[in-house]
Amino acid sequence: MKNIFITILFLSLFSSNLSYGKTIVVKANPEKGFHFPYLLKTSKKTVDANYIVVESNNTGGHNKSIKGMTSKAKKSLGWVLGSSISKKLNYPMLMPVFPFATKEIEKVLTNKNKYKYYFPQLDSDVLKIDIDKYKRIDLQLIAMIDDARERLLKENNQNINEKVIMVGFSSSSLFSARFTFLHPDRVSVAIGGGIGGLLPVPADKINGIDAIYPIGTYDFEKITGKKFDLEEFKKTPQFYYQGTKDKSNPFRRGAEDLTDEEYEIVKKLFVDGLPFEDKPVSLKVSTAMWNNSQKYINQIVDNVKFESPRGLGHDINSKIMKKSVEFIKENLN
Repeated sequence: MKNIFITILFLSLFSSNLSYGKTIVVKANPEKGFHFPYLLKTSKKTVDANYIVVESNNTGGHNKSIKGMTSKAKKSLGWVLGSSISKKLNYPMLMPVFPFATKEIEKVLTNKNKYKYYFPQLDSDVLKIDIDKYKRIDLQLIAMIDDARERLLKENNQNINEKVIMVGFSSSSLFSARFTFLHPDRVSVAIGGGIGGLLPVPADKINGIDAIYPIGTYDFEKITGKKFDLEEFKKTPQFYYQGTKDKSNPFRRGAEDLTDEEYEIVKKLFVDGLPFEDKPVSLKVSTAMWNNSQKYINQIVDNVKFESPRGLGHDINSKIMKKSVEFIKENLN
């Protein structure tokens, strides 16, 4: 009898999919609004949490299928910024598995350049896709978040806030910043590291030049179907950093993230006349972009914090990690 009781107790403790230290793969559910899978990472320490940490997958273009990208995304949970932050805060973590340069994208979306649609950075080409499966992945992510909230309520009786902690490093930092730009009403706090220098500015024009997405808000309503909510954006605390030795920068002429029109705007407004063509940019150009992003944003809002850790390259150190966690704790709403 004692052995039976112990067995029942053991099974009851570990029968839940979510409660005790597990990463589950939630399959795509078009009926619920998402056409791609997502990962949900929890542990026994997250059962009392009321927020979810979200970081987009940055599993590059060497996977031919969503299955391969899902496997790589799952492995990345061992080292990505979101995992470290969620562990320190004892919060669940969600990672969508959006495609990038898969065979299907090459076949369905373009016959020329499968890297044109830069899903890991939520660029303008991605937002303009009009094929149901790939349409508006920002809205698909919101559907995933709401699905995860339902699961956690059902499994653990957790009431998870509809506003998430949005984080990212490198490409996923741009996703974090741009998702927050698009949906400040669904973000409680945003963190981004190794940002690449260029952040969206909450303005229609910069120095008299039309600032289209992802540079600004000039065509925001045309792309999203709604007006940019500056007041909500002002209420969303954000913290972005880029090390003084960080040479990683995805922006240049002909690169995946910028269209030709966007490239010309960046060249006029963000690089201070420095060489900015089709070659990887110099540290000076990347720094100029970073400084100008701060300048333009600070002219409009005061809720975005910036830091340039001295001597830091494209990396995360313990000091900046500590500041990121402290910023989240101080600003949860």
